[in-house]
Amino acid sequence: MDLERLSVALRPRNSWEAVDLGLRLAMTHLRPLYAAWLAVTVPTVLVLYLICRYWLDNLVWLYFFVWWCKPLFDRVALHVISHAVFGDTPTVRETLRALPRLLRTTRVSAGLLWNWANPLRPVTMAVDMLEGLRGGQARMRKSLIRRRVSGTSLLQSVLYFWILQPVLWMALLGCSALIVPEDMWPDLGSLQDYFMHAPMWFSTLLYGLGIACGLLLEPLYVASGFMLYIKRRTDLEAWDVELQFRRLAKAEQEHHAGTLATRFFSLLCAALLLATLGLAPVRKAYADTPTDTPTVPLASAPAAEREHAVSRAPDEITQVMKDKRFGHTETTHQLHWKETKSKEKDRKAPPWLQDMLRSLGDAFHGLGSALSMLGRVGAWILILLVVVVVLYLASRMGWLGRRRASSYIPPAELAGFDIRPQSLPDDIAAAALALLAQGNSREALSLLFRGSLSRLAHGEQVPFGRGDTEGDCLARVHRHAPARSRFMTRLLGCWQRLAYAHETIRQAEVEALCMEWRHEFQGAQGA
Repeated sequence: MDLERLSVALRPRNSWEAVDLGLRLAMTHLRPLYAAWLAVTVPTVLVLYLICRYWLDNLVWLYFFVWWCKPLFDRVALHVISHAVFGDTPTVRETLRALPRLLRTTRVSAGLLWNWANPLRPVTMAVDMLEGLRGGQARMRKSLIRRRVSGTSLLQSVLYFWILQPVLWMALLGCSALIVPEDMWPDLGSLQDYFMHAPMWFSTLLYGLGIACGLLLEPLYVASGFMLYIKRRTDLEAWDVELQFRRLAKAEQEHHAGTLATRFFSLLCAALLLATLGLAPVRKAYADTPTDTPTVPLASAPAAEREHAVSRAPDEITQVMKDKRFGHTETTHQLHWKETKSKEKDRKAPPWLQDMLRSLGDAFHGLGSALSMLGRVGAWILILLVVVVVLYLASRMGWLGRRRASSYIPPAELAGFDIRPQSLPDDIAAAALALLAQGNSREALSLLFRGSLSRLAHGEQVPFGRGDTEGDCLARVHRHAPARSRFMTRLLGCWQRLAYAHETIRQAEVEALCMEWRHEFQGAQGA
């Protein structure tokens, strides 16, 4: 970036000075800026008008579509301003040629999808267009650029879109009321009718003036945001100091070149003079010069002074640094009485304007009532949702254990086993011992495991789920029936070794499990 080509003076500025500089820059390049701006926006608005007029049959969409396309339009204005600030103002043809590149490489899709309503868009848009960063680097760079100017950019957006544009819109409507005969104005009852059910010519005038105001102010808005971006880069990268160093180096080079040219010219003249007069008189002159008279070359005087100044530089710098005013910034605020001018006599507005303002006031009053009602309803809905979430979490955490136990219905099958009490024998331990005596160790362990799950689910209300696996069942036993966890761990381990690992379980170990099962679940079969 060639800082020497900048057409603005680089110096420390506050944010509002940068905004004012952006306005002055836009005014200086007003003709090329608005020529390129209108060459892109006017055809687009005309196409959108035809779509909304003859296809959608409602011009309300026109205002929305133009507002939505502003990030695309802003890139055209920023392209002209960013080149003009370096003294290379593009023509309309050059801007139109650069339009495909702007659509392809400046993240227009992000601006049209989720960044179109960002009030800091003119400040951060230059990062996408001029620096070409992407991803995390772009986010970090934008965060750094927004720092210390985000408040000014936000107030600038409010000033343009919520103050200047509506005031200019109402002023143009007032001027139109002076031109259009009063009989042609539609007599509508409410503000909604003015925007939704007005005649087509009145809707075209209403929305056309609003869009014209927005298109008129948008390039100024973009230029102000761009100068905020330049201000931040000047603060971060010290452009003004770098430019001063470059100018000093260039001046030193020019001075050195001038000195060399002067010395060369002097030597050339001296050589010509010696060639003209001859060498003998010169030698005689040197011979007549007394040897005891010291001669000081004239060219050595500036070098001596320069060395003396360099030797005194540390003392001078120390004296400057001791001054309290060096590097100190002081800001003072004073309050003054503002002189009030005499108010002019009130003038009555036209009847149609009074009706519109009255309708506008009624609409805002109705909107406020609707928002307050919506806020109350939303607050009650939010409270109800909070209560429901708290109750749900309490039930999941076991705080409502008694109520849950009374309403809990055990599943019919669990981990592939039928755990209904009617599907099991009355004395499960005796039935398992009988199966073991017949040599059916697998059926005996299966009966013990089924009986354990049935007693835990129906007798002790362990909240098993229908989709729980064997490991899930053991985890629930550890959580809700810790007294049975040791036995269930041994029983499930034997069952998994036999069923899945196909190991042989000793008969004595199965008999011990049957005896221990009777001791663990004694009296639990009454559920």
